[in-house]
Amino acid sequence: MDIVNDEFNELEQKLTWNYSDSAELEDIPWGPHKIPVAIELQGINLSIEKNKDGYLYNRKGAGEEIGKLLMTGKGNFLLNPVEPFHKPAAVSTHLLVELSKPVVIEPRSSKKIFATYPLEIVALISQKGNIACVVDTISMTKLKYTLYGGIKDGLVCRYWKSEFFIDIPAVNPLEMGILQLELVNSTGRWIEVNKTVLSAHGMKIYYNTRLVSVSAEMKISNDVTAETNFVDKPIKPGMTKAFEQFSTRLLGHQGKTVMGEGY
Repeated sequence: MDIVNDEFNELEQKLTWNYSDSAELEDIPWGPHKIPVAIELQGINLSIEKNKDGYLYNRKGAGEEIGKLLMTGKGNFLLNPVEPFHKPAAVSTHLLVELSKPVVIEPRSSKKIFATYPLEIVALISQKGNIACVVDTISMTKLKYTLYGGIKDGLVCRYWKSEFFIDIPAVNPLEMGILQLELVNSTGRWIEVNKTVLSAHGMKIYYNTRLVSVSAEMKISNDVTAETNFVDKPIKPGMTKAFEQFSTRLLGHQGKTVMGEGY
């Protein structure tokens, strides 16, 4: 990560971050950052600076160019990982993660596996330590959707395909988070799991400077039915709870999904 002075504004920070799969991966500059600041994330350029009316925000990259004037005179700038359902808005509130190979679980047992899931990143303004404004939402992964269930009553889901892992894998933490999934087989039969469907409501994301994660549970009750829900718990000690775009309390949703069309 590089910090240099801008020739026009000696107080402006310029930060650069690119993913590397080596052990030398630098810390992600989530923030909070004092304004003005310019950040380059894998070819996406973000900047926010003061002007006479407030703050001027600009982004170039990810197939878009965005500029906004924020009518406020105070605050810090930060980035946060969020649920992958905001670009485009209102298409889906469910995520279907298909496993590249099935996982087979013995009767009346529980096993934990790890998979990946897609991320979105939000740019935020904070004031006095609280989130004041969502400025922008960024997606660095391709959007794909699928239908779980029938045409009339099925769920439109954000689609993601993942390997499964026994240990936490190394992934690009601006594109993918780690899903820790506990599979609970309450039946008396061996069960094969190929996919899981998760709701946006109740999704509890935790992050640090190298990793983004969620924890969930999938309870299997018979040959075709399972129930999923998120667990409000980090997968490593010391992780920070992310800002939630979807609020279970405000929207009145339980954050559970009944998978009645197979898994």
